[in-house]
Order: sequence, then structure tokens, then C-alpha cells
Amino acid sequence: MRARMTVIFIAMAVLGAACGPGGDATPPSSTTLPSTSTAPEAAAVAFVYSYEPGDHHDYGFALDQTLQMTVDAEGDNSLLGEDPPQDISVTTSITGTISYDIAAGPEPGTRQISISGVFDQLDIDGTIDGEPVDQAMIEDGTVPDLVEVPDITIVIDEYGHLVAVDGEEIPEDFPFFGDPFSELGEFTSGGLSGHFGPAFPDEPLAVGDTWSFTQSDEIEGLDAAMSITSTYEVIGTESVDGHEVAAIDFTTETSEVVLDLGEMFQGLFDAFGELGAEPGDTTSDTGRETPDITFVITVAPSTANGTVWFDQEAGIVEKYSQDTTSTISMLMDFSDAEAVVRTAVTMDLDMRLTAELIEGPSA
Repeated sequence: MRARMTVIFIAMAVLGAACGPGGDATPPSSTTLPSTSTAPEAAAVAFVYSYEPGDHHDYGFALDQTLQMTVDAEGDNSLLGEDPPQDISVTTSITGTISYDIAAGPEPGTRQISISGVFDQLDIDGTIDGEPVDQAMIEDGTVPDLVEVPDITIVIDEYGHLVAVDGEEIPEDFPFFGDPFSELGEFTSGGLSGHFGPAFPDEPLAVGDTWSFTQSDEIEGLDAAMSITSTYEVIGTESVDGHEVAAIDFTTETSEVVLDLGEMFQGLFDAFGELGAEPGDTTSDTGRETPDITFVITVAPSTANGTVWFDQEAGIVEKYSQDTTSTISMLMDFSDAEAVVRTAVTMDLDMRLTAELIEGPSA
């Protein structure tokens, strides 16, 4: 799997919880029934999505994200600019609308969902190196922009299993150049950029039933791997805006992910050095010494917990809530015989996302 797909995978799985691992195209690894019950059980029914081409759904959402970030930089012109902040403690609160536009999918029984969003209000509060955050810091990028407006198209089957992302199985590009935070924004939104509904087993479910997905992947070319386990349970029924819906709790646990990009950047540096050489010169003849390059991104083991309220009759998610905790670190080191340019970043993220259907066929 190429690196860009890794970013999407983490976006929809590592921190996407119900919207990510549930989107796997494989069937659930297990489904269990409750062993005892103190009340008569309701009849088990199938859980399927009833999206129809032409449908439009709007979800009002609120996302609160707390970022604790430390930066250790040394050397002239560190990789985050001159004199980067060393300590950031910021809480970002965003409210807005997430829209789903439904079209027919490429295969029978599939649906294409174009997910977009509008941020109505964004409030940032906190300190940078002890100074209160102000609008200028936001505009000049001193405060990392870790939440992006969703703009993605997915294809799912009737049970919610992910079939495609933006029409591509494995995108070609890996645009991780320049600002290293630009790509991190795709998977630090706490589930905002994914499908709010989980994937269901293709068998009826009743209150007390559980099912799980385990997904493991090797990241081609980066000598890295990741493993994700999501567990779901139908905990009961509730009334949401007059609709009787099933409440489904979920927990997603993700293994550590280590992306070592040093070799890739080393190759790029060598290639650019050769481009600048005169005919007949070697890289050493140009006087350019090849630096030792380290660029490692580590996503620590993370956990997401939440609840989905699913309207079985309408085949749609009425309400969604997710809490996510994650730690991301980056080590970037470009050194040669003359100088060392080193930047180490650690980010601790706590996120809470809530969303509720405000417009759609069942709203």
C-alpha cells in the first residue's frame, strides 16, 4: 500500500473508529450473542444502510480538540522555520455541518457518498510559549492547523463496508513535502472526515450482540505495519428526535505506527544533487556533501471510544459521538560534517466529536 493510502487509512481507521475499521471490505471476525438475559429479547433484525441516489444528508457537528505540543529544535533555520515555538497548549472548538451527497455506486448494492463540510465557527484558546494565542498566530501558521474541512468521496456496500476512496484503490502521490503538519491534518480530526456509521455483519443483530473487525497491514516501501481492532455492541434502543433507534457502543484500539521516511528523502537529495552537477561531474565533484537524513513519524498506540445511534427502519445514522486520544511524534534530522539541523516534535491530542442528523429523509 503506497504512503498516501496510508494517510487515508489512518484518517479513516486509526482515529476514525466506527467510520474506519468498520469500513473494511472483509467480514467481521466474530459475532456473539448474549449468554443470559433478564428480559425477553427483541427479535434480531438486519442492520443495513438505505441510502438512495439523490439523497442529501446534513449533520450538525461539534468538535473539541486539545493539543499539547513540544518542539525541540537546534541548528540554523530549523525545519519548522526560524525560532519555532517550543511549547503549545491549545484547545480548538469547531461547529459546523457535514454533508453527504448520495449517488449510485459502481456495483449493484453499493453507494457513493461525497462528504463535504462547512465550519460555521472556530474558536481557539490557549498559550504558545506562555503567551495567549491570538489571531495573528493562527493566520501565520504558528498554531498548527490539524483539522481540515472534509472533502472526500467514498463507496460503501449496503452493510457499510468500505469499497473505494476518491475513486482510487491506491493513490499514486505522497505529498509529504514542505509543512509536515499539512498531511497530519487528514488524520487528526477525530472521525470528522469519515463515514459516521459502522460496518455491520451480514446477519441479524439484537440487543447484546457484539461483533469485531481486526485489520492488519504492511506499508509497502516503508518497512512499517499497523494493526487495528474495533469492537461493537448493540447496547439497547433509545428515542432520538422521535425516532426509535439502536444505540451501538464501539471501541477501537490501534497499534503503534512508525513511518521512516529518511531513505526516501535521502534519495531525493541525492537525485537533486546529481541534477545540479556539470556534465562529467560526480556528486562528490560538485562539493555538495550528502547529509545524513532522519525523518521518522510515530503514531503511538491509540484508543477511540464512542456511540452510534442507528435508525434501523430508515437505514441511517441519527447521531454519533466519539472520544479519541492519540500521541504523534516526528523526528527530523539533517546533518553533515559542518552542521546539524534537528527538530523533534511531540503532539498529544484529545478529541471529542458529536454529530446529529439535521436534514435528510429521516430528519
